Amino acid sequence: MITAAPMRNREIVLKRLTLAGFAGIGLGLAAMVVLHATSGLNPAHAVISAHLYTPHGWLLPVSLCLFAGGACAFAALARSVAAPRWMAPLLAAWAGLLLLVAAFPSDPPTAGPYSAVHFVHRYAAFAAFCVMAALAIAFGRWARGACRCARIVSACGWVALGSLAVTALPYALAWFDLASPWWAAAGGLNQRMTVGSELLALAVLGSWLRRGGDPVPEPPAVREPVPVPA
Repeated sequence: MITAAPMRNREIVLKRLTLAGFAGIGLGLAAMVVLHATSGLNPAHAVISAHLYTPHGWLLPVSLCLFAGGACAFAALARSVAAPRWMAPLLAAWAGLLLLVAAFPSDPPTAGPYSAVHFVHRYAAFAAFCVMAALAIAFGRWARGACRCARIVSACGWVALGSLAVTALPYALAWFDLASPWWAAAGGLNQRMTVGSELLALAVLGSWLRRGGDPVPEPPAVREPVPVPA
């Protein structure tokens, strides 16, 4: 005899994971908004890491940890529903990289030669941006645009990838002692486009996981041509 208790317990666990995921995103976004509103910095020019040295700079690592916690909840949710096997590891990797960004703060904007901690912060953030963009694009290809969530997530992934390329170009030019283009002064805006699009992709993925994963239709079978008799 099959009882409904295991099914009921599974639904409770899935609901709690969903709630934890969206709570992490929502609280992290609220902390980030308060940080920006009280910093006095120009968001179009100042990068997000510079807000660490404002009066409420402690909100930056708190926000990053909340985002990481939400991603971990969605990673656990992805292992319990009809999601691709690579989704949970990539979400966990993104969360781990965010924790590295929070644990290794950047140097002050006026610092001289950068420290090793600063470079850990920088490259962990770059890797996190790449992981989420790759996850979003891979999800769109896996779902083949069969649902609206997949199309939104895929679009967010391409926007994040383009914004990340624009953000990283001045750093690559500086490596070769080349002058940065005029739009490099808007590095803060470009970086926020990357972060915003990836958070939107994470939220839409969470809504897809909450429904247990929409069924993805199989591609139509290719019919072989019928030979025409001579």
